[in-house]
Amino acid sequence: MTHRKIGYFDVEGTCYVAKPGRWRGKYVISEDGEEISEKLCVTLHENEDDACAEGMRLGILAARQLMKDREGFDPGET
Repeated sequence: MTHRKIGYFDVEGTCYVAKPGRWRGKYVISEDGEEISEKLCVTLHENEDDACAEGMRLGILAARQLMKDREGFDPGET
């Protein structure tokens, strides 16, 4: 699992075994310890690292969009 702070939000990228030999990414966005968004990725990957990376990438994009919607600016990937 990886973690990144985007604006007010904490983004966790993770993955799970979707079926034997295939991994699916997932992300969770939270604020002050409260989960506000969770999403499973669509793509099945052959390895855990690629699936987790996809979950993190999509989570960052979603958190950046939440910041734009809420505060009117994009904080970038910091």
